[in-house]
Amino acid sequence: GAVSALAKFGAQNEEMLPSILVLLKRCVMDDDNEVRDRATFYLNVLEQKQKALNAGYILNGLTVSIPGLERALHQYTLEPSEKPFDLKSVPLATAPIVEQRAENGPVAVVKQPEKVAATRQEIFREQLGAIPEFRGLGPLFKSSPEPVALTELETEYVVRCTKHTFVNHMVFQ
Repeated sequence: GAVSALAKFGAQNEEMLPSILVLLKRCVMDDDNEVRDRATFYLNVLEQKQKALNAGYILNGLTVSIPGLERALHQYTLEPSEKPFDLKSVPLATAPIVEQRAENGPVAVVKQPEKVAATRQEIFREQLGAIPEFRGLGPLFKSSPEPVALTELETEYVVRCTKHTFVNHMVFQ
């Protein structure tokens, strides 16, 4: 998607590369794991400033199936071998399957949790913004969706923790 397009633009336009790198660094803080992974990958390739790497990994892209690659790498790590990993053993990617999944996905179900998370996020932003000591930390980036239990529920004291992530700091509540 957008991260791949940014990376391709950065690989083709050296003048815009510094701005593209800044945008990719911001994408590394995204909520979506796949966006973060892609941004990290493209960021590392682009920072090498080698046209061969850009052509091989960004402009031409990986033609292998990502789930297939993951399975093959997992299998390779489970079975010790003297031979290096062979990328040719991984099945090729098929674009139509990805498009079908995107079209058939329930849009309403996906949007409802985002609304709840945004409301919860706003509450945390207001509460933490009211504390003078936290104002110097900058804007709140993300809070954990649910408090994590630090003790078992059967114990005398029940302790839960909510993690608040700022750009350069973390606050545990």
